[in-house]
Amino acid sequence: MTTLGELVSSEFNLLGSVGADQMQLIYENAPEEEKRMFLRSVQQTVRQRSSSGGKGSRGELEKRLHMLPADILVGLGRQQLQAVDAAFYVVKNISGSKVQRILKDDDTKVVGISNLSSAKLEKGNHFLLYGISLLAGVAGQGESAGSVNFAVIPDYLRNGEFEFMANSTSLIPNASCEVFNTTGQTIPTGFYELHNPKLVRDQQAMEFNLEWATNAPENTYIKAILHGTMITKA
Repeated sequence: MTTLGELVSSEFNLLGSVGADQMQLIYENAPEEEKRMFLRSVQQTVRQRSSSGGKGSRGELEKRLHMLPADILVGLGRQQLQAVDAAFYVVKNISGSKVQRILKDDDTKVVGISNLSSAKLEKGNHFLLYGISLLAGVAGQGESAGSVNFAVIPDYLRNGEFEFMANSTSLIPNASCEVFNTTGQTIPTGFYELHNPKLVRDQQAMEFNLEWATNAPENTYIKAILHGTMITKA
């Protein structure tokens, strides 16, 4: 009978050729070291499958499942938790300013202004940040943020820089706002896809800070959207 060690070390994928009953017998009779080798091989196979599996934000989250707390993995395994698409947004008035903290600990959920409270995720809601959109617009006389037609950010903002912080560290340090200039591109307006998506833990303060050189005109608003996949209750 083939041993577990031979199955693992073979240059051929022999696991699929062994029946379930025979596989159980081989595993039960194997030395402890061969069992450990087998389990490591299974883990590696699963990680490779995750890496080449889902695409986009969901696929990036699958690659980072090992970074989640044990209780979150248990919840996913028992289908008590699920992965969902998420888009957190915040709108801020930047009239006459050169700096803006887009995410602040006194933010509250108000339809059309923000769907994120206190710049934090709720308990248990881990979030894979896959991309950021930054848009701008000017409100007409007597109009509020709810009437603004947000579009590509103007030149004075494009020439500024931004920083995104979470998990008590800088995830995107001092980057050019030019990355939000999507003029002439066939991608969503103002969208910047992260080449290194980041996992944001629950109840950790986030910061999205902007700085530019020229005072923004009156009644100017910016809208930031954090795109990704979130773990939440099923």
